[in-house]
Amino acid sequence: MLLTARKTFGIIALLLISRMVTAYFLPVYDPSEARYGCICANMAASGNFLEPQFVNNGVFETFEGKPPLYFQLGALCCKAFGTNEFSVRIPAMASAIGILLVVFFTVGKLKDEETAALATLCVVLSPLFLAFSGFCMTDLLLAFAICGAVCSYVLFLAEPEKRRKKLYSLGFFGAMGVGMIVKGPVALVLAGLPVFLFTAFNRRWRDLKDHAWIGGIALFLLIAAPWYVLMQRKNPDFLTYFFINENFKRFLFKEYGDRYGAGRESFRGMALLFMLLCNLPAVGGALVLLKRCRKTFFACFQEPLTGMALLWLISNTLFWSLTSRVLITYLLPTIPAAAIAVADGLVRNGIFTDPVWKRRSGNGLCALAAIYAATCLAIPWAMPENCSTSGHFFAELTKKKECDGKKFYFTKVTPHSAEFYMGKRVQNHPDESRWKSVKNCGDCILLATWRDVEVFHDSLPREVIAHNGAWYALAPTAK
Repeated sequence: MLLTARKTFGIIALLLISRMVTAYFLPVYDPSEARYGCICANMAASGNFLEPQFVNNGVFETFEGKPPLYFQLGALCCKAFGTNEFSVRIPAMASAIGILLVVFFTVGKLKDEETAALATLCVVLSPLFLAFSGFCMTDLLLAFAICGAVCSYVLFLAEPEKRRKKLYSLGFFGAMGVGMIVKGPVALVLAGLPVFLFTAFNRRWRDLKDHAWIGGIALFLLIAAPWYVLMQRKNPDFLTYFFINENFKRFLFKEYGDRYGAGRESFRGMALLFMLLCNLPAVGGALVLLKRCRKTFFACFQEPLTGMALLWLISNTLFWSLTSRVLITYLLPTIPAAAIAVADGLVRNGIFTDPVWKRRSGNGLCALAAIYAATCLAIPWAMPENCSTSGHFFAELTKKKECDGKKFYFTKVTPHSAEFYMGKRVQNHPDESRWKSVKNCGDCILLATWRDVEVFHDSLPREVIAHNGAWYALAPTAK
C-alpha cells in the first residue's frame, strides 16, 4: 500500500491545520474576499439572514449577485466566534474538509483504501485547493456541492440495493439544491453535465427509473426555492437581474449591466490553463498514465467512478472554455474529479507495483506535504503588510489615541477591507475625485494613498499620524 488511511489523514491534518493558522493571521484581501467578509459581518450584526448586504460605492444596499448560503454560514460563525478574519473563512475550510471526506468515502466504497488515500491526497496537495480553503469566497462551497452531487450519482449507479439507491438519489438532489443557494443555476450545469454525458455515452437511461424523483425534486425545492421566493418578494427586480444578468449575459457580453464592478476578461480557452494549474499534482500522474495506458483510456468511460470523474473534468473545463469571462476559482470543482480519475488509473494499472518506487512515491508525497505546511506557516510572517491589503493597519489605526472619536474618510472610495475592520467608523461616500475627498473629509481622519499625498500634502493642513507604505493616515493639524 502506497499510504495507509492513518498516514493519509495525518498528512491532511498537518496541511489543514497549517492553513488554518495562516487564515487566522492573514487579513482579508481586497476586493472580493473583503467584500464577502463585509456581507457576513453585516448579516451577523443586523440579524437579516435573508438579504446579503454591503456598502457598494458608498451606498448600503442588497447584494443580488450571489445566493446567501456562504454568507449565512459566515454570519453564524461571526456570531459564535466574533467578527474576524478567521470566522468568515470557516465555511471555506469546512467545505474543503467536506470535499476530502466525500472523495475518500466514495472511492473507498467503490475501490479500496489505497486508491481512496491517493485520491484524497491528490486533492489536498493541489496548491490552489489548499490556498482557497482559507479564503472567504463562495467557490469552494460550490465545489463541495458539485462534488457531493456527482459522487452521490456515482454511488447511486453502483449500488445494487434499492433502498440505499434511493438514499444516494436523494443525496444527488439535495446537493444540487445546496449548489443552487451557493451560486445559482451554474451548479446544476456543472454537476448535471457529467451525469448526462455518462448516461448518454453508456446508454444507461434505464437507471433513471430508479431515482427518487418525487422525494428528490421535493428535497431540491425545499432547499433551493424558499430563498428565491422571499428575495423576489422583497426585491422585485431580483430574479430578472440574477438569472438574466449574472447567469446569462455575464458570460456572453462584455457589458452585461453589472452592479458590483467589472467582470475580468481573459480569452476563450483560458479555462484549460486554469484547470491544469488547479490540478498540478494530478497532472503529473496523468502524464504517467498517458504514457503507459493509452490503449485503455476510452474503456475508462464505461466505469461509473472513473468515467464520471473524467467526464466531470472534461465537461467543466469545456463549459468554462466557451467564455472569456472566467476566473481560476471557477475550475476548483475539477480538482476532486482529476484526483479520482488519476488515482484510480494509477492503482488499477499497477503503477505502484514496484516496492522501491512505491516507497519513494510515498516519501515524496510526505515531503511535498511538509513543504506545503512550512510554506503556509511562513506566509503570515514573510508577507509585507501592504502586499495585497492593509486590513491589520486599518484595525490598528482605530486604536490610536489620535483617532479617538473620529471617523475615517478615504480618498476616492472606501476599500471593502476598511469597512470590515473599521465598521461604522468609516464615513462612506460615492466614488469621487481625490480633490473632492480632501474637500469633503472635514474633521475625519483622511486615508490617502502615497500618490495622493505626493500631490496635495504640502498644501494641506494635515499631518501624517501613521502609514504602512500603501495608505497614509492624515489628521487635521491643531489651529
